[in-house]
Amino acid sequence: MLENHVFIAFDTETTGLSAIACRLVELSAVKFKLERDADGRLVIVDLGTFSTLIDPEQPIPIEVSRIHGITDSMIAGAPTCGPALDDFLAFVDEPDAVLMAHNAGFDIEFVRVNCLRLNKPLPACPVVDTVPLAQKHVNDAANYKLKTLSEHFGFAGSTYHRALDDSIYVQKLFHRLCLIGDCKSLEDMRQARAIMSFVAPTAEICRDGLSQDLQRFVDTLEIAIASGESLKLKYDGPYVSTRVIDPSALIDSRGSLYLSAFCRKVQAERTFRLDRILDLQPNVSHAKTKKR
Repeated sequence: MLENHVFIAFDTETTGLSAIACRLVELSAVKFKLERDADGRLVIVDLGTFSTLIDPEQPIPIEVSRIHGITDSMIAGAPTCGPALDDFLAFVDEPDAVLMAHNAGFDIEFVRVNCLRLNKPLPACPVVDTVPLAQKHVNDAANYKLKTLSEHFGFAGSTYHRALDDSIYVQKLFHRLCLIGDCKSLEDMRQARAIMSFVAPTAEICRDGLSQDLQRFVDTLEIAIASGESLKLKYDGPYVSTRVIDPSALIDSRGSLYLSAFCRKVQAERTFRLDRILDLQPNVSHAKTKKR
């Protein structure tokens, strides 16, 4: 029964579309339950909100700022992704929790990639995507964008593409869909193909499909990550370069494997595609000065 769960509608705002190349700039969530009132109607019981701007540690492109309205000056002094994720993960850590988002794959991927990049646990709870639920139960809306559906059901506001506002719209949309549809349980939502997960294949699981060179690189990187050792990387990016890196995480995103590492050449965190790595060797010419 839906009444047995704590629901958490969440939303992200970012510096762009790629979870690998771009970063989070805002993360918000609304926690609630669905209960029956004295007349037997299913109503929303609010249990709290979470919202934070995030310093992406990179400039926000002007064209992206025009969409969500978040500027570099607004995130000055905001927490970086690590502390923000710690607070978010604590907020969603509820027994029988069910998260939800609109077009959830986008938000899941940004949270998942950043958790892996920072060696944080992934939320174990299921995630409801309200897009396929709307597609199943709403036949007379112009499209299935969150703003369009909010207007269709009469709870539209004046602000969109801000994480807290959109989280509230997702909460209200889910409630309406539960009222008009046959979504009486999580199993009903699974049958509608509306249940997703933060869990995705890891580098170890993907190993069987890798070439021998990539398998060797994965072995080398896993040992270096576990031991905190630096490596010399030869990489085929815009041009072939050699640099010393401090590996921090292997990330599987949308079918490709990536390495997150501190690059001593640019003195900043960088992400590298494993299939563009030409060579990896122990770093014997530099003293260990890994940035923490």
